[in-house]
Amino acid sequence: MRHPGFSLAVLAIGAACATTPILHPVLTERPRVERLDAVTVRVSWPASFAEGPVSVRASTSPQTSHTGALLGTGIGQLTLRSRTPDGPVSDRQRLYYALLPESGGPATIVAERQLPLQGADNFRDLGGYATSDGRHVRWGLLYRSNALSGLTDRDLAYLSRERIRLVCDFRTESVRRADPDPPLPPIPAEKLDLPVAQQGVNPRRIRERIRTGGISALGIENTLLRAYRNFVIEDSDRWATLLARISETDNLPTVMHCTAGKDRTGFASALILLTLGVPEETVFEDYLLTNDYRQKYFAFVLRWAPLYSLFRTQPDDLLPLLEARPEYLAASLSTIRERYGSLDAYLAGPLGVTPERRAALERNLLR
Repeated sequence: MRHPGFSLAVLAIGAACATTPILHPVLTERPRVERLDAVTVRVSWPASFAEGPVSVRASTSPQTSHTGALLGTGIGQLTLRSRTPDGPVSDRQRLYYALLPESGGPATIVAERQLPLQGADNFRDLGGYATSDGRHVRWGLLYRSNALSGLTDRDLAYLSRERIRLVCDFRTESVRRADPDPPLPPIPAEKLDLPVAQQGVNPRRIRERIRTGGISALGIENTLLRAYRNFVIEDSDRWATLLARISETDNLPTVMHCTAGKDRTGFASALILLTLGVPEETVFEDYLLTNDYRQKYFAFVLRWAPLYSLFRTQPDDLLPLLEARPEYLAASLSTIRERYGSLDAYLAGPLGVTPERRAALERNLLR
């Protein structure tokens, strides 16, 4: 006779597999880095980037990548072992790759966006995105993440090399107390608490609603749409403080985070990128990357939620809670336009971004 738990597990896994597909971003054509395995990456670039061969150099710093180790020359892409001037390194090392067209065209720097951490799967770099006027967000200065409480000793040792100076935490006080951040070495980083309450999305209450079957896809979707509108209506003072702090070089590099790194952090990241002049379609692409980086976590939740709730909650009920969805971010941007007419008016009004502050943001964060 089979153990009864076996049948429940099969049903739960089947339910998770049958659920609606996770939304993935439409990737803009640009040079990028894709990790293939622990010691191999693929560096690729579109035909529009360069005519003819491109040389690829690498370094552990974006400032020295142009003069780093020459890894190879190719057309369209190169598959490379991760390496520094001293030789091969492990997947624990994130490198910056300088792409130098041999035709003499402009060079660019690319890197893996996700940092190789064990305890924060959505910790990623906002660098590399092009602005509408042809500049690029600097690598290694702005990071976004989910909760930092799961960082391991190995992760903290890795982050000590990033020399983060400011940690902006958007979680509420009760959540911070229950799940505190570890100090980020080596300084340690200054902690800036900017609590943004998402009505109806309290983690403990959500868990209880999942357990009792008191959660529905439509209800969660409406809750999140309301939360994203409220980011603009109720929380502008938080975003004003954030923009003021990151306009000062002493506060860079900065990492922003909440619980999942999706909603509050997603809006804050979008606001910064838009302020710097990154096109809206690119901002949505970055926002949706959460769905790629958190796939393993999504699969775990969708597999075990039916068991945890004795099948009162199904995977489709949870997708609107887990996913970054374009309509969520669109709700925030529509609210900005409806209330203030434009992003520029919102920045100049409740966010207090003067021309001087905007110039400082661009000077410090763009190249």
